[in-house]
Amino acid sequence: MTARAIWLPGLAVAAGAAAATAHGLYEVAVASRVPAGIAWLYPLITDGLALVAYAATARLTGSAARYAWAVVVVAAGLSGLAQAVYLAAEQGLEASPAVRFGIGAWPAVAAAVVAHLLYLLTDDTAVQRPAEQPAVQAEPVQPPAEAELTRPAESPQRDHARTRARAHAAEHGRLPTVSELQDLAGVSRGTAAKALKALRDQPTALHLVPARHDDEGTHP
Repeated sequence: MTARAIWLPGLAVAAGAAAATAHGLYEVAVASRVPAGIAWLYPLITDGLALVAYAATARLTGSAARYAWAVVVVAAGLSGLAQAVYLAAEQGLEASPAVRFGIGAWPAVAAAVVAHLLYLLTDDTAVQRPAEQPAVQAEPVQPPAEAELTRPAESPQRDHARTRARAHAAEHGRLPTVSELQDLAGVSRGTAAKALKALRDQPTALHLVPARHDDEGTHP
């Protein structure tokens, strides 16, 4: 809505100004002995050139942009000058030789000016390019920590020690001591201690059922 509120009045002003100056350009061209069927092209040439040059200023940079702005000023100035000449005439407009000379040369000059503008718009060195965005560098993938690479696999001896400790607990109702597990599993004292610690640290405690013997020596 904000863009429409700005553009619509702006277009109305531009259209009104073009229509007002078109009448003066047409009359000056007719007074300069231009046929009526051709005279209506002069407003199109002059005002159209100003619009093309103004649009080019948004694309060009450096000296090319300054050239486009100069074309805007000259084209708009000629359009306003023609309107002023027409309105300043008291009765019938009589074009001076200088005015007739300018009217006769203007189409060729306008063609050359707009051709150069179009050339500048195709020149990569004159066209303004959008600012380049910095390239996004991907974060390097971190290699696995050295500790993870060198971490040894689970020890088979420790597994064996845990198995014997569970069997001892099932038979006696308690876990063995480090020395007992060392003798039962035939492992080192350190392995036996680690196996017992792992069993004690388990989230679910071992449910130890003490073994009972009846008088006949059989298990219930």
